[in-house]
Amino acid sequence: MSLKLEYSIAKNYNFGDDLNPWLWPKLLGEILGDSNDRYFLGIGTILTEKRINQQLKDAKEIVIFSSGSWGEKSCPKLTDNCKVYGVRGPRTAKLLGLDESFVVGDGAYLVTQVDYPKAQKIKGRVAFIPHHKSEDYIDWVSLCESIGLTFISTKQPVEDFLIALQQCEYVISEAMHGAIMADVLRIPWVGVSYSPLFEYEKWFDFSEALNIKLDVRSLPFITNKRFKISKNLKNSAKRLISKIATNNEKWNKNPILWRKSSSSSLNDLCQELNLIKSSNKWQLSDEQSMLSIIEKQNDALKLLIKDYSL
Repeated sequence: MSLKLEYSIAKNYNFGDDLNPWLWPKLLGEILGDSNDRYFLGIGTILTEKRINQQLKDAKEIVIFSSGSWGEKSCPKLTDNCKVYGVRGPRTAKLLGLDESFVVGDGAYLVTQVDYPKAQKIKGRVAFIPHHKSEDYIDWVSLCESIGLTFISTKQPVEDFLIALQQCEYVISEAMHGAIMADVLRIPWVGVSYSPLFEYEKWFDFSEALNIKLDVRSLPFITNKRFKISKNLKNSAKRLISKIATNNEKWNKNPILWRKSSSSSLNDLCQELNLIKSSNKWQLSDEQSMLSIIEKQNDALKLLIKDYSL
């Protein structure tokens, strides 16, 4: 009785999503397959009404392990075909009406249980990792070079990302799985919000599972790339439709940028990143909290494997 891996598939690479086809086959082996009616949901903010109650409404079984939800309006209703072995954090558990005993943390922490390529740390290297969609707004490579940061894109293969990350002493990340993987690899990090689409709820969901008192620093939202007119018109239309009819949270936040930001605005962004880099207010879950979460994940995973290895 195999399960089909269900996850968000980006048009290009996206590290957090791409962890799913890289990690779960190593841990679940032949349990994963090509089933047309039984699904396994792992890493990502994928517990949504659209996915669970619409796209997978005819599924015989939906197995949930370490996945997250992000808001009350998009939250699914768990039906009889859903089998929960664990969710990402306490906020997801509350949204789904589950007891906190189901909180197992983000599945990315199980990277510690498999082989992955190792790399040596480079003294003094500090990385900046934007959300994959935020790469559309800024030439981060040039900006990071100008202030002594190392740009790491989530739009690269999983193992390449892991190598680049291990070379850093510290990490500044807008991408949640950039921060999570830094935490897994014991690299001090700080979370930053840049895009209007930044989702605080999912960050608090992951961090509260690890007893991290999260402190997200704000960056000014500016662009030094020319935004496509078609994209602005599309986002404007979505905002209007949301205002009139749907009240879609994400559509309400869609950015509209008709011109590039001024050089002084770019300087403000650089200055803020420099302040964060020099503030020494890095975060890291304590060792015991991380080990406890990994143990809980392993226990839940063993039960899942036992149930589906028949």
